[in-house]
Amino acid sequence: MAEVRLDAVLTRLGRRVPIRRVGYILKPEPPAFPSFSGERRAHWQRAGAAEPSLGIRLWVKGERYPGSSVPALEAAQAARRQGDEASETFHFGLFRAFLVENRDISDRAALEEVAATCGLDLHRFTVDINDPTVKEAVYAEHLEAVDRYQVEAVPTIIIGEERIEGAAPPAVYEMALARFAADA
Repeated sequence: MAEVRLDAVLTRLGRRVPIRRVGYILKPEPPAFPSFSGERRAHWQRAGAAEPSLGIRLWVKGERYPGSSVPALEAAQAARRQGDEASETFHFGLFRAFLVENRDISDRAALEEVAATCGLDLHRFTVDINDPTVKEAVYAEHLEAVDRYQVEAVPTIIIGEERIEGAAPPAVYEMALARFAADA
């Protein structure tokens, strides 16, 4: 939701600001039985109510919930190697797969399907996602997110050096972008 709000603000302002995404590992190791908990359900219900146009769909029993965020972050790193446009398309495709289609984005086959749907070069994506330096980059970005930006939650958006945690109202992004432009 935060990314969609920021994208809408950027589009409305007609500005292209380089957005650097820094991965934060929400779940480093999969639990024995990943589930869509009551706490998660409440968060998703609030997000869906706040932005009904997103089409957020709550998970139901029997659907396989992701066990770890690492595979999706590795996939995002692999997509990034195909350029900014491919990275951006994959980023939003991944959110759609998770939030709307309720796909298990810790599953390699699901990630490859998202990459194919987003028009990425699937052979290159597969080679890149298997490159050990991709996992190293994911963990390095996580440490940067924690050490440099004090990230503790998803979503957290960094504009310049400013950290915005949670799905903030559009005005918060507008003010941060104005401060970024004034400093540039």
